[in-house]
Amino acid sequence: MTKQKKIISVLTAAALLCTGIGTAGISQPLTASAADSIESSMDWDTLNIAGGGFVSGIITGDDQMYARTDVGGAYRYDYEQKKWVQLMGFLNEADRGFLSVDAMCVDPNDDDTLYLLCGCAYFSDARTVVFRSHDAGETFEEIDVTDLIQVHGNGYGRQTGEAIAVDPDDPNIIYCGGDVTAGDSALIMSKDGGDTWNPVEGYDKLGLFEYSIKWPTWTEHMARSVADDEYLNVNGIATIQITDGKVYVGTSVKGKANLHVAEVGSDDFQPLNENLPTEQMPSRINLDADGNLLITYINGLMFDRGTGYAYKYNPKTDELKDITPTEGSGSNAKKLNVGYGAVTSDKNDANKLVATTCAQWYSQSWTADAWDRDAIAWGDRFFKSEDGGETWTEMTPGNTAYWSGPLIADYLQDGGHSWIRDKAIHWSGCIALDPRNSDQFWVVSGNGVFTCENTWAECPTIRFAADGIEEVVSLDFISRPGKDPVSVIGDYDGFYHNADGTATQLSPSMAKLTTTTASTGGIAYCPANPDVMVRLSEGSAMGYYTTDGTTWQELPNIPCSGAKAAINQLEDGTYRILVSSSGKISYTDDFGKTWSTASTSDSLSSTIWMCVDEKNPQYVYAYGYYYNQYYFYSKPKADITDARYVLMVSDDYGKTFKNGQTICQYDQCDGAYRIAYLDEGTFAIAAGYYGAYVVTDYGKTITKMDNVSYCKTMGYGAAAKDGDPYTLYMYGKPADSDPEGIYRSTDCGKSWVLINQNHLYGGTGNGNYLVGDMNTFGTVYMSTVGCGIVVGKVNGSEDPKPVTTDTTQTTKATTSTTTVSTAASTKDSAASTTIATTIVTTLPQTTDSTGVSTTASGKNTATVPAGTATVPAGATLYGDTNLDGRVDITDAVLLNKAAAGAVSLAAQAAKNADCNANGEVGSDDAVSLLKFLVQIIKNLPEVAE
Repeated sequence: MTKQKKIISVLTAAALLCTGIGTAGISQPLTASAADSIESSMDWDTLNIAGGGFVSGIITGDDQMYARTDVGGAYRYDYEQKKWVQLMGFLNEADRGFLSVDAMCVDPNDDDTLYLLCGCAYFSDARTVVFRSHDAGETFEEIDVTDLIQVHGNGYGRQTGEAIAVDPDDPNIIYCGGDVTAGDSALIMSKDGGDTWNPVEGYDKLGLFEYSIKWPTWTEHMARSVADDEYLNVNGIATIQITDGKVYVGTSVKGKANLHVAEVGSDDFQPLNENLPTEQMPSRINLDADGNLLITYINGLMFDRGTGYAYKYNPKTDELKDITPTEGSGSNAKKLNVGYGAVTSDKNDANKLVATTCAQWYSQSWTADAWDRDAIAWGDRFFKSEDGGETWTEMTPGNTAYWSGPLIADYLQDGGHSWIRDKAIHWSGCIALDPRNSDQFWVVSGNGVFTCENTWAECPTIRFAADGIEEVVSLDFISRPGKDPVSVIGDYDGFYHNADGTATQLSPSMAKLTTTTASTGGIAYCPANPDVMVRLSEGSAMGYYTTDGTTWQELPNIPCSGAKAAINQLEDGTYRILVSSSGKISYTDDFGKTWSTASTSDSLSSTIWMCVDEKNPQYVYAYGYYYNQYYFYSKPKADITDARYVLMVSDDYGKTFKNGQTICQYDQCDGAYRIAYLDEGTFAIAAGYYGAYVVTDYGKTITKMDNVSYCKTMGYGAAAKDGDPYTLYMYGKPADSDPEGIYRSTDCGKSWVLINQNHLYGGTGNGNYLVGDMNTFGTVYMSTVGCGIVVGKVNGSEDPKPVTTDTTQTTKATTSTTTVSTAASTKDSAASTTIATTIVTTLPQTTDSTGVSTTASGKNTATVPAGTATVPAGATLYGDTNLDGRVDITDAVLLNKAAAGAVSLAAQAAKNADCNANGEVGSDDAVSLLKFLVQIIKNLPEVAE
C-alpha cells in the first residue's frame, strides 16, 4: 500500500533536506538534489473551458457528490464555489492510466470515505488499483489489485456502474468487480476496509468468465473474460449493490442469467429473478428510499440503440415490477423499451424517480429554430415519475408533448459556456438527484455534466454545469506576444483563452471542412505578426488561416494531413506558411493557392517541428526523427541507424533545409521534437531518455546538456528580465536522482529549478507540450492526457494581460550573429525577491523585477537591489551563506554542511551565516535560516527577545 499524497510540515521537510536526519529508507547523509524545488512558489490549476469529455458516472452520499471520467480523473462537487474539484491532479506520468476511473463508491455511513477503482489497459502497464480516501479526496492511499482483477476505464461499458460497493452494515466489507481476471475470480472482497483483497470464488463458479484473451491485445498476458473479444469491448462486472445483508452483482453478458445475489460473505450466488431479461445487459442498480432495487438494462456496450428496460425489485418479497418509462399520454401511452442508463430515487421519497435512456440519439434543442438551422442535438431522453414509476413524464429539452404543443422541457441552457451550444446530452449512463436538493438532478454525457434545478416543475430547464471539470485533450497551443493564448483540441476545435478567464471557441469549426470531426492538431503564429495564424485538422488535409487574429478562412489544397505548422514573413512583407507531416515539409506563399515541397537533407518518419528564428527569420529550424519500424526483421533492437533525432536548418525562409545532423538515438518513446527558442540562432531541443541539447550559431554548434538526464518535452516563454534570453521549461529530470516533473531555467539550461512535482495531472499526454506564456514570466501551460490544459503561475502573479503591440511591421532578414548572454548565477532568478542590503534580512513588501509578489510567494528569499551585481563590500546579508546575493534553500544546505564541519566558510560567508547574531556559526543558525525560509520568522538575524 502506497501513500499517494503525504502531509508533512514544510519545516520538517526542509530540515530533512538540510541536515540528513535519519528516516526509514533514506541513507545518510542526505544531500540536496541536482535541482532545487521552488514548487511552493507556484500555483497550479487548469484553464477554464469546462467539460469536453465523457463524464461516465456520478455518485452521491448524504451530503457529498462525486463524478468520474474515462480519461480525466475524478471530481468532488464544491457547493460553495458551485464547481467541480479535480481529485487526481497528483498523478504523475507513470500513473496516468489511473485517470481512467472505472467505478467509485462512498461509504454509506461516511460521505468522506471514497473508493475509486482505476485502470487503463494501454497505460501504466495495465495496472489496476483501488484508491481510498477518508477526507473526501484530499488525500489517497493506493492498493494494487492487478494480480486479482483488471479494468479498462476507457472501454465500452464504462458508463455502467458502479462496480464497487461498501456494505452499509459493516463498512469494512467492500466488494469490487473487474473487467477481466488473471486470478481466481473477477469479483473480489475486502473485510478490512480495503487493506487486503481476496477473490470471491463462489461468483467465479457461475462460469461467466469462460474465455481467455490477451490483456491488452499486444501482450502475452492472459486473462479470463466474459467475451472472446479485445480488451476495449469487454466490460466484465458492470454493477454491484449491497443492502440488507445481500450483495447483488450484474455482469455484462447475454444469453444467460446476468444478475446474481448472495448473502454478504457467502459463496452461494444465485440468479436474482427468473423474469429478468437475459438478452440485455444490466447497466446500473440503485436503491430507492424504501430499499427497493432500481435495475436498468441496455442492449449493448457500444452506445448502440436497442431494447432495454427498467425494473423495481423488492428484496423482501421478491416482487419484480416493470417500471420502464412510457412515451405518449393517456390511452396512447406505451412502454419505451430502449436502453436505460439509470433510474434514481429521491433519498427521502421513493415515489419521486428520474430516469435517463442511454444512447438513444433523440432530438434535443437549444433554440426554437434548431430544426430550421439543422442544429438538432441528438442525444438521450429524460423522464420523471411522482408515483414510483407507475406513470412517467418526459422532460427532454426542446420537445413538445404533441405537434405545436407546449414544451415539456425548456430549451437547453449553456451555463455561461457558449461552446457547448448545439451539442447533445448523450451517452447518459447515469442520472442522480442532488443530495442537498431533491429538486435538482444531474446527468452525465460525452460532453460533460448537465443539471436541472426545477425537476418537478411543469417545464423544467436543463443547463450545462461542468464548471471545474476539464477533460479536453489539447494537441497544440500557442502564447503570442501581446495577445491571448490559443489552443487546439481533439474533437472540439480549440479556444481563445481570454484575459478574463473565459474561453471562446474557434470558429468556423474544422467540422465544416472535414464534415466528420472538429479535431484540430496543429496551430502556429507568425513571430513578426502574431495576428497571422494557421490551424490544421488532426486527421485530414484541411485547415484555416487568419491575418487579423479573428477572421478565419479556409487554407486550401494542403498537401498533407495531421500536420504541424510554422509561419514566416518574407522580405516583401508577404507570408510563408509551412506545414509538415510524415517527414515532409511543404509551403505556400499565397495562402494555399499553390504549394511547393521544401528540399530536405534527411528522410524523416515523424511530423517535423518547425521554428522560425524571431530575430533573423530567414532561418527556420526543423526537428524530427527517423524510425525504421522494420529493423526487428534483421536485428534484436534498433540502433542509431534505425532510430534517430535529426535537426535541419533553412537559411532561405524554409524553402530549403540542409545540414541535417543526427542529434542522438530516438528512444522509441513519445516524440520530443518541439524546439524551444532562446535567442537569435540559439534554441534548445529535447531528446527523451537521451537528455537535451542546446543549439547555437544557427544550428552549427550542438552541445549536450550534462545536467539533463531525461527530457520528454521542452518549451519556452517570457524572460525573467527584459533583455534576457527566453525562459526554458522542461518536463523531465535534470539528474536521475531528481523527481520527474516540470523544471524551469532562466540561464539557457545551465541550471534548473523544480516548479512542479505534485500537480502533474498524469503528464503531458497526447499534445506533449510545455508552452511558456510570452507576456508573463513564470506562467506556463501543459497538455494532458485528459485533464484539460494545466497552467502554472508564480504565487500572486496576475493572469497574463495582452498588451498593445505593432503587428504590421515587416521584418527584414539579416545575416548578423548575436552571442547569447547568460547570467552568472546558478540559481533561477525568479526564486528571489528584491530587498535593500541592510544588516537585517527582511521579507520585503514590494514586488521584484520579475513581477513576483514577495508577500504572496510563500517563499522567503532575498537579493541585492536590481542592477547591483554584488552585496556592497563589508555589508552583511544574513543567510547568504554562498555569497550569491540572495537567500534561499541552497544557503541552508551550505550552512548545514558548515555547522557539521564538512566545509569551511570564507570570512564574509561566516558573517552572513551567523543567523542568530551570537558570533558563532552552528546548527542553531541553520534552524533560524530554515524558519526564515518558511516564514515562521520574518527577519534575520533571529535575536532572542
